[in-house]
Amino acid sequence: MSTTTTAHLDLTTGVVTADPEPAPFSEVLREHMGGRVHDAASAELYQLLNSVARHGKKGTLQLVVLVEPPRGHVEGGPLSVAMSTVLRAPKGETPASTYYLDSSGNPSRQDPRQPGLWDDVPVEARQAGLRATLARAGVDPDEAADLAAALDAEGYRRP
Repeated sequence: MSTTTTAHLDLTTGVVTADPEPAPFSEVLREHMGGRVHDAASAELYQLLNSVARHGKKGTLQLVVLVEPPRGHVEGGPLSVAMSTVLRAPKGETPASTYYLDSSGNPSRQDPRQPGLWDDVPVEARQAGLRATLARAGVDPDEAADLAAALDAEGYRRP
């Protein structure tokens, strides 16, 4: 890294002084708010990189530094420094789904004009099939009965 040395001439005294070296920005960022902005920016960079890799679209992460003078602009007064990040990561698109309107006008995944394949199967037979499937999956038999009834009530059909 190359640095440029600059100097300042005090016109009243004629003294030439070298300008001080600026503090490394990374140190200021790590120190600001106990490192919280640095940590947030690091986490958001990780999120941005993974989101871009996953979705194949570009994104941005901006670090905003706002510096304000004190009221009345008192020379040598304290400066208010605020830092924040702005993340614009690509998001995946949610595919569209097809819905039908039921007799009440509510969306339904089932076409109300076409009967279900298992609609003519009695409730007990449907729930017995659900209980058997749940039992094979290792669900406790008492819980399986309650789950089978709830699934059947929500329209899940299994012969």
